[in-house]
Amino acid sequence: MRHLFPVLIVVFIVASALIFFFGDSGLTAYGSLDRYREKLAANVEDLRNRNRDLAGDLSSLREGSERAVVLARAIGLYRPGDQVVKLEGRPSRAEPTAIGTLVKLRKTSDTRNSVFKSTAMGASLILLAFAGISIRRSRRRAHDGQSG
Repeated sequence: MRHLFPVLIVVFIVASALIFFFGDSGLTAYGSLDRYREKLAANVEDLRNRNRDLAGDLSSLREGSERAVVLARAIGLYRPGDQVVKLEGRPSRAEPTAIGTLVKLRKTSDTRNSVFKSTAMGASLILLAFAGISIRRSRRRAHDGQSG
């Protein structure tokens, strides 16, 4: 029985370490959230740059009509009477422009987290129960030793 107590302590420490490193609120989860934050910051910076470029385009469109004509033709809009020459092998319309990237936090439903937490909770309960039993037995032995 005396050898079980250190084993329970080791099991508790190992389970706690596993939760600390690999649990859903552990170091690996913190690392993935940090990488997600960095992706979001990069995405925000890209959107700010795109916004600055679009603001420049808007001001150039307001100032001159030639720029508007060129952009309208690029997306397939022509004035009445314009002659359109379509080249074979070229797309007839401009590709849609993607503005920003969709950055999502992918959270997996990992059952290991619940196993680690359950193991740690169970180990701690067993450890507490065993400690309580051991203290009672040692007190009884001490009390029986004093009586006899």
